[in-house]
Parts: sequence; structure tokens; C-alpha cells
Amino acid sequence: MDYLRQSILRMALRRPRLTWRLLKEHITLDRVLRWTMGFILQRPLLFWACVVANVIGAVVGGLFWYGPMLWTSPLWAMPFIPDCPLAALLASMALVGLWAQRRWAWFYALVAFASMKYGAWTVAFWLWHWSSAGTIAPVEAMLFITHIGLFIEGLLFVPHIGALALPKRLAVTGWFALSIFVDYGLGFHPPLTSLVPVRFVFWLATGLTMLLGVGLILLPRRTAEPLPPAAVTLAALSRSFKQ
Repeated sequence: MDYLRQSILRMALRRPRLTWRLLKEHITLDRVLRWTMGFILQRPLLFWACVVANVIGAVVGGLFWYGPMLWTSPLWAMPFIPDCPLAALLASMALVGLWAQRRWAWFYALVAFASMKYGAWTVAFWLWHWSSAGTIAPVEAMLFITHIGLFIEGLLFVPHIGALALPKRLAVTGWFALSIFVDYGLGFHPPLTSLVPVRFVFWLATGLTMLLGVGLILLPRRTAEPLPPAAVTLAALSRSFKQ
């Protein structure tokens, strides 16, 4: 392993253009995402830390941010109200599913969509709030950073969607379109600060849903293949250098 790394480093210094071309061929976004998820799944401490962090985030966010709203809302609206906490809870379940090698393509699509949408929504929400407030509270900064993590976590599930049929992709997209109607048409949108207008978050949610929906529909239908070990990837790069 060390020999391969040293060999690639020497060749990179001698032939930088060739190195860049080979890296683009062998190190794609799909491979990076699958390698990162595999790295998490293969390390029990890191894996369970991610699962527990998701659960804690779901409980804390559900109680303190959405709690008062949940207590006064009808039962049928519950799946639509705690957006980020529910996404985090589902992400912890999806992690366990990948660890158990379950092929839950539709569920991974749902989790990826929810985590990316609500992660990006919250990041934009706080950016707007801070642009008007002029100050950043520590708790707000923590929420901002953790929701960047939620977005990245959702991205890691994308390669595991696999060959999901088009009707199921449309159903996932339709669920989040329905959530916009429930949130902003029926008045069950997340609690907002006085500095963030409803119109902004409505169009933000709509835009994110449209963008992610188109991305999900156009995502290539293919079965996710296991990422080769790092040694195999380095060996392939080394062989390419020698050709």
C-alpha cells in the first residue's frame, strides 16, 4: 500500500497533466460518495456516532423547535411538521439499513431528498436571518453547521438509490410537493423568526423541491456497485501511469 502511494506520488510530480487526467477518470463524485459511506459503515465507532447524533438531533429539534406546534396540530399533519428532525431520524434508520445491506432504494431516495432539501432550507433560512439581524448567536451557528452536515449526509445516500423505477421517483417527489401545500397552503410551515418572511421560505422550499425532483427523475438508473478497496483503486492508478 505504501509502495503504491509512493509510486503514484513520484509519477504525479513527474507528469502532472497525466496525473490530473487519470484522477478525473478514476475518482468520480459517485466513487467519492460511495467510498465515504463505506468508510463510515466499516468503522463501528464512527457509524454509531452518526446514528446517535441523528437521533439526538431528531429528539432535540422535535421537542424544542417543533414541540409547541406539534402539541396543537392535528394527528394527520404530524408527518409534515417536523421537517429536519424527521429527516435526521429517517437518516439514522437508513444508515442501519445500509449497514445491514438492505436494498431499500425508495427509502434511500426519500431520505436523500429530505436531508438535502431541509438541510439546504435551514442553511438559507439562517443566512437570511443573519443578513437582517447582523449578529450570530452560538446556538444559531450550531444549527447552521449541523444542517450542512444533514445536507452532506443526504448526498451520501444518492449512490444507493440504484435502479429505482420512475413511478417511485415521482412518488417521492410528489410527497415533498404535497408537504409544500400542507406547510404553506394550510399553515403548518416551520416556526420562523420575525426577520424571515414566509414568502422567502415558501419559494425556497418550492425551488428546492423542483430542483431535487428533477435531479431524482434524471438520476441514472443503475445498480450501485460496491466501491473497490483503496488498495485496488491505487493499483489501478499505478497501472495507468505505467501504460
